[in-house]
Amino acid sequence: MGEILKTQDKLKAWELRSNLSLECSFCKNGMDSHSHLFFECLFTARVWDRIQGNVRFSFASNRWCGVLNNIINASNHKSASMVVAKLCFGASVYFIWQERNSRIFRKTHRSVDQLYDIIYLHVRLKLMTIKFKSSPNVDRLKLDWQLG
Repeated sequence: MGEILKTQDKLKAWELRSNLSLECSFCKNGMDSHSHLFFECLFTARVWDRIQGNVRFSFASNRWCGVLNNIINASNHKSASMVVAKLCFGASVYFIWQERNSRIFRKTHRSVDQLYDIIYLHVRLKLMTIKFKSSPNVDRLKLDWQLG
């Protein structure tokens, strides 16, 4: 479910005679599948750990389907913490995928801290545009994300 990105596990069937190196561009351990690339890789796990430090919601899994199901099941909730969790999930997947492609095609590399900073800034800027009803949860969110 929801595995539409052309990760190496999907490309392998098409590239049987290619000299393409099928390894994770972050940790070099194994092929990048959705689960490995976004949750099991040691590099991206460090990014997720930092992101989850800003989210009052646990993704409660390190498998693609588990996290995606968790987000989908909670998608009806309009609480501020759920909005933040969905924004963090979307931004993290986007920027991890972008970093993966930059490493493969441009041979550029960002550190965990640099990638985290980009995701944090992106989510923070989006949160600045949202009007939340005042509550203790929203007040904590504003402090966590430095939303004056």
